[in-house]
Amino acid sequence: MKSLRTLLKIAQRDLDLLRRALADQFGKLRHVEERILGHDQTLRAEQALAARDYESARAYGGYAVLALGMRRALEAEKQAVEREIERMRELIKAAHVEVRKFERLLELEEAREKAKREKREAAELDEFATLTAGRRR
Repeated sequence: MKSLRTLLKIAQRDLDLLRRALADQFGKLRHVEERILGHDQTLRAEQALAARDYESARAYGGYAVLALGMRRALEAEKQAVEREIERMRELIKAAHVEVRKFERLLELEEAREKAKREKREAAELDEFATLTAGRRR
């Protein structure tokens, strides 16, 4: 019984670690999305500048190629983080099942102990009743 409690604590600790790691991944995702938004704003500003100024328009072609590559890299990073989030969710599901399994085993063991204790108490009461009835006769 003591070992089950230890295993339950370990499983709960693992589940907590996975939840923290998932929260970190959500932070990374938010950061990447903010970088994408910043990149898009910069791109729009460069487009507006290129529309107003001839020299900027000439340089914009090279910038657009680089900006497209940066955008693709940011999207790839976002997809990688999203895949990691999905993987973490699956690990959390498995860890949750593990925790629940140990909780259920503890519940069953406690129920067995309770039934054993009640059976012993009933036997003691029966013996006491038998002795008391024997003395009255």
